[in-house]
Amino acid sequence: MDPTTGAITVGALLDRETLASYVLICKAIDQGAPALTGTATLTVGINDLNDNPPVFINEPYADTLLENVTVPVSLFTLAATDADQGVNARLLFSIVSGNGQAKFHLDPVTGVFSLVATLDRDTTPSYSVVIKVTDGGSPALTDQTTVSVTVLDVNDNAPAFVAAVNGLITFYIGESASPGDVVGSLVAFDPDYGDNGKVSYTLNDTLVGTDNHFVIRDVSQGDISVNNGISLDREKVNNYLLVVIACDAGTDPGPLCTQVQVNVLLQDANDNRPIFDQILYQADVSEDKPVDYVVLQVVAHDNDAVNNGAVAYSLKLPSGSTAAQFFVIHPSTGIVSLKQQLDRETADRFSFNVVATDNGNTALSSSTSVVITVKDVNDNAPTFNPDFIVAAVAYNDDNKILSTLSATDPDLEAGSKVTYKFYKKADDFELEQNAGTVKVIVGRQLKVDSTYELQFVAADNGYPTMTSSPARLRVDAFDSNTKLLSVDLSMSEEQFAAKTALFESSMAKQYASKYPKVRVIIYDVIRRTYDGSTSTTAAPTGRKKRATTDGHRITVRFFVVQDSADGELTDTSKARSFVPNSDALPAITDPQKTSGCSSANANVQAAFPEIITTCSQRDTNATSDDTPWISTTTGIAVTTVVCVLAVAIIVAIIVLIWCCCFSKKRPGTPVKPYVSPQATSPEPGRPKLAATGDTGEGADKTFKESNDLRREIQTPSKVEVVIEERRPQNDFRPLRRPAVLKPEKEDYYDGRAVDPATGKVYEFNSKTNERRWLQTPEGGAVMSDVESESFKYE
Repeated sequence: MDPTTGAITVGALLDRETLASYVLICKAIDQGAPALTGTATLTVGINDLNDNPPVFINEPYADTLLENVTVPVSLFTLAATDADQGVNARLLFSIVSGNGQAKFHLDPVTGVFSLVATLDRDTTPSYSVVIKVTDGGSPALTDQTTVSVTVLDVNDNAPAFVAAVNGLITFYIGESASPGDVVGSLVAFDPDYGDNGKVSYTLNDTLVGTDNHFVIRDVSQGDISVNNGISLDREKVNNYLLVVIACDAGTDPGPLCTQVQVNVLLQDANDNRPIFDQILYQADVSEDKPVDYVVLQVVAHDNDAVNNGAVAYSLKLPSGSTAAQFFVIHPSTGIVSLKQQLDRETADRFSFNVVATDNGNTALSSSTSVVITVKDVNDNAPTFNPDFIVAAVAYNDDNKILSTLSATDPDLEAGSKVTYKFYKKADDFELEQNAGTVKVIVGRQLKVDSTYELQFVAADNGYPTMTSSPARLRVDAFDSNTKLLSVDLSMSEEQFAAKTALFESSMAKQYASKYPKVRVIIYDVIRRTYDGSTSTTAAPTGRKKRATTDGHRITVRFFVVQDSADGELTDTSKARSFVPNSDALPAITDPQKTSGCSSANANVQAAFPEIITTCSQRDTNATSDDTPWISTTTGIAVTTVVCVLAVAIIVAIIVLIWCCCFSKKRPGTPVKPYVSPQATSPEPGRPKLAATGDTGEGADKTFKESNDLRREIQTPSKVEVVIEERRPQNDFRPLRRPAVLKPEKEDYYDGRAVDPATGKVYEFNSKTNERRWLQTPEGGAVMSDVESESFKYE
């Protein structure tokens, strides 16, 4: 007991069977002075748990019964105890095994064990019946015992002659037989036990022929022989009909006897062998026919008289034949019947020989061939192999075949044709009922990192229709951008198919140090497309890639799982251990990368030299041989860009031509002038350009370029013309810093510039926007020679 909270807890294991309840006296003490106390009595009852199994008592249970005991009769009352109580001690009895013939009955409540069907010691001499007792607890506990019943024989079977047909046995003997020669041996079988089954033979009477010509010398053997001193004469007596009695040695209720007539036929010399009516017997039999079903009958004839003409049939089997397990032939009638039910799926055809042997002293025989074809019955349901499949798919991949179901049915024709269907509806998946292919419905996307369980059944088309047990498909959806790797290989799909196992093991070795149970799983194999003839093995670069495949360049996409046992995860609540690309890619690349593409490292190249590059998930829009490159995603994008650029170039050319034509008609619009700080005080020695109307000779016509590409022109003692930069004549861009001059009066032309179309120099008024061509004293135009960086006068 907790002294503070008063909580009472169990301190040791309890056993209700030892002590069913406890009485506790609890005391509470306050903290006052003086301390006051209170007491309470607590009775704790122990509830029973089903922790004791029932136990049989009064063992062993055994009894001995005569096989003719009257039924029903009670043999035992089984008893068992259980130390528990209540429902845990409520016992029920049941038979576990040994009662296949339903000879016994067991009362489940009282345990009374009774015989309810007649016994036959000749069939079953003893019984061992396993009995189980079960209590009513949860979980239930049990005990077992064995009841032994021994059956005592009663003389209830008379001897039965083997080979007797309608109470008659026929023997043949040549007329030249000597005294003591055995005519034939009688065999009678008595299934009783001991003396009750011991048979003796007696020649009781001669119905046809002369008495005492034949005798049974050894009553225990049943051999009939020619009597001493007797000479047989077929011409006098050719037929004898004897009565033989077979009796057992039973005493209760006495010996039982059976008689048979023995026909002894005298015959001449055996000079003919049996001949079959057909050289080949054929028959069809359904596999569902019962035991003893007559399949066919063979017939052979012997032209000899009497014994020499009597035919006996037997089977002659080729080495390794199992026909003897399923067929038996009657030795006298030649009827071939079923000994055991057939199974076409085990053996669909039997071929053997039947031998017909006459009964002459020197037996002659012949044989015929028998072919039996077993016809199919729809008695097998389809079976899945395997019945549990694990698949993984990118969550947005609605084109991949997740699995192709495989169910087989050993039956024939319609019974072997299998169709598939969902056992439970799956909203995001579709199933092709004939091919068994399972895919994501087009346009659907699965949930990333989700697990789906699909169930299917297979049904045959036979009658009646047989349906398989459900098969399961586990589908794990993942993000291909983080879980899928790809490698380019310089080999064809056919070559890779032969090296698939090597590829998986080579890749798995790269991760084995970190993940000992790692498994590499191929997702798909894609043929790559590139320019060049179909014989090249290297993909050319550039934009001229076209959709042709040489068959020697593929991309293999795969993913990595940490534990190979993930393929057996039947529990869909447990996620598969995918290795992310950030961990998987560095292990196989050089230099190590967590994304993008790189060369394979030395270990991977050594194990699989056909690898070109390794990448994390990328565009794998490979095209087949029949898809033009221009129809691919890349082709469409490149074509669009080229068309846009072509239109832009054409528009630019049209604008350029229009501007050139327009600019030749009139001078260009001047830009607001800029007055150079050196315009009023030119540097000494700077070349001068004569102003309009200036008649001075030797005007400076040179043009000099400054460090910032400016061109400056000076007029004598007035202004300095500054040109921003040198440009081609067809360049219509405005000058960055146009030449300007500071006007003395507002009506002066206060700026000069160069017409980019003609190269002529003109003056302009920055306020009125008036302009005029600058002329030399001779009336010629002043030209700007851009190439020589100087002005010229015309």
